[in-house]
Amino acid sequence: MAAIGKIRSWGPWLVGIIGLALFGFIATDFTRQCETSSNQARQQVGKVMGEKLSIVDLQKRSEEYKILLGKDANEEMLREQAWSDFVINTIMDEECGKLGIGVTDEEVKAVLAQGKHPAHPRQFFLPEFMNEAGEFDYNNVAQLYNTLQQQAPEQFQEFKAYWEMVEKLLRQNLLRQKYITLLQACMLTNECSAKIAFDGRNNESEVAVAALSYATINDNDVQVTEADLKAKYEEMKEMFKWTKETRDIKYVVCNVVPSDADMDALTANLTEAAKQFNSDSANINNIVAMHRSVVSYNEDRPYNKNGIRAISPALLDSLDNMKDSTVTDPFRYTTIQSGKPIEHMAIARLNRRYQDVDSISYKYISVMGNSFEDAEQRADSIINVINSGLSMDSVASTLNTTVSTEWFSADSYQGKESLDANTRTKMNTVRSAEMGKVQRLTLSNAVWVFQVTERKVNTLYDVAIVSNEIRFSPDTEDNTYNNFSQYISSCSNAEDLEKKAPQAGYELQEQKNLLSTAYSIGANTPLANTREAVKWAFAKANEGSISEIFRDPAEGRFLAVVVTKINPVGYLDIKGAEPTLRAEVLKDKKADMLMKKLEGVKTVAEAEQKGATTDSLHSVGFPMRVGVMQQSERGLSGAIAATPVGQSAKKLFKGENGVYFFQVVSRDTNNEKPFERRAEEQNLMQNLVWLVTPSQQNSFTNLLDVLIEKAGLEDYRYQF
Repeated sequence: MAAIGKIRSWGPWLVGIIGLALFGFIATDFTRQCETSSNQARQQVGKVMGEKLSIVDLQKRSEEYKILLGKDANEEMLREQAWSDFVINTIMDEECGKLGIGVTDEEVKAVLAQGKHPAHPRQFFLPEFMNEAGEFDYNNVAQLYNTLQQQAPEQFQEFKAYWEMVEKLLRQNLLRQKYITLLQACMLTNECSAKIAFDGRNNESEVAVAALSYATINDNDVQVTEADLKAKYEEMKEMFKWTKETRDIKYVVCNVVPSDADMDALTANLTEAAKQFNSDSANINNIVAMHRSVVSYNEDRPYNKNGIRAISPALLDSLDNMKDSTVTDPFRYTTIQSGKPIEHMAIARLNRRYQDVDSISYKYISVMGNSFEDAEQRADSIINVINSGLSMDSVASTLNTTVSTEWFSADSYQGKESLDANTRTKMNTVRSAEMGKVQRLTLSNAVWVFQVTERKVNTLYDVAIVSNEIRFSPDTEDNTYNNFSQYISSCSNAEDLEKKAPQAGYELQEQKNLLSTAYSIGANTPLANTREAVKWAFAKANEGSISEIFRDPAEGRFLAVVVTKINPVGYLDIKGAEPTLRAEVLKDKKADMLMKKLEGVKTVAEAEQKGATTDSLHSVGFPMRVGVMQQSERGLSGAIAATPVGQSAKKLFKGENGVYFFQVVSRDTNNEKPFERRAEEQNLMQNLVWLVTPSQQNSFTNLLDVLIEKAGLEDYRYQF
């Protein structure tokens, strides 16, 4: 009892200890939840209409598009397409959900059964889907689906994923089409506007025109004041509205170039290779491998003239004037890899130059079966039928298939490091095939019955090439980095960078209105692998911040960036808009000067006497852009359409490129099709509403742009 009483005396302390323990447990759980929410937020790449998208989900969507576009598709393009679809489809699902619009499975099946339909994602249709008329035929899809399922399980899984993605796009297109159709039905037109559109399109004018170009006045002869710029800014202010935050930046690029020592080392390597090639005991394959040539040697795959010329036209000239078993002097040539020029230095050994078969023409029938063994048995039966006297074309017609024709030539394999199994099998079989003999060819994914029909002989070159890319050494790269780093570290602001750049041998470049969605830095030419610099500009930089040095070993380039201005969402200020404003003010003032020069003219001839250039315009309809003096004018056709035949313009026309005076000489009416009010009104309505995907610059100017602006779009992709 005494013990129990003692424990009771500890009651307040025990309650406090238990309370602290419970609080600690709750706090730990709360902390974990906060960490989880924080991690989820860090993984978020964007949001639209409250719907969030994580980097994991974006990558999954990108992988879906890779199924359609192929494994070699550009990763940035895939992510851009996946993001665009997320934005558009989220908005469409929300808008259509409010309106009760949807797409049923039966609708999808019905559309697939049609040969033509505007919702078909035709850009992703395989040639095998089409019939002889070039139209989509779902029966071909079903046949291919069943054949692959029975004969090629691995390919079937790939095709199944491919087709499911196609159907998904079709469903999305159908939903968008319904939404557009509903919007079009809300638009109204009338007989008067329809008749004006019809007449404008069918009435074509012959016009005499006199023009004075803005280019005839030097910009320095025109005074532009701050008041002019301010007035033009107020006039054009809506053009400078930004829905996304941007950055004005300046940047310095430092390219690493091979030093004299690097070039000497490369030349010495090629000189040693040439000595080894000239040796009596030369092992060609070992020499090519030893000197790490970027061009492999394959004795069974000689080059033809096209192949040598593709490497270097100068090399072809050299080989045609060399004896067998001799070596060229070192030569330079350029290849294009991923759109980038790559310089090489090389030597070549001509083992022999000879005449032989360069290309082979053959025709074939692709044979289907329940299995590969069944297809091979059917192929053998077809061969027996053809050998009995029937032509391949007639047999193909009986089988409801076609005979295909191909050329297999050195152009398809020369210069390649290796050949896939199908190409090598085809090469070996076709090369050894007897002319005119019908044979069977079994590939990994097909069974053919083929016949060689023609062989062409050409000059072939058995050539071994030791070729090395002209690159800088690690020492050269380090020295270049040290010099660039000294320059950057000596600068504390953009003014320092610009002032010291010429002295250090660099050039400071400028880029206005960089978007966070940009994948690279570069005002005129985007610089590869500069995404991290974009991320820094938006995630870390303040105005005036100078970045770290971004190093790109693949491109041999160093980059430093300074943020000169942060442009928030809203309106670009006058200073940022000044280049555009100045150009517009110059145009206005030049127009006034030219109009005064032509003031009072009544005819084209009078305008010519005052210095205008004259021209004749033919078949001018409305609306259309009119070509005048190698320039394109947008509104001129409207002024011409409003002027009666035989009369001159009531006033001078101010265009985009100059000032114009004109006279309508004649006007012809094209009466090939009569005016149909309903058709014209429908055409006008179709032009009133359309949906397109966002452009890369996210410059939204249509209906979808308005929906996106109201959807609360948040884009954090620059952080990933």
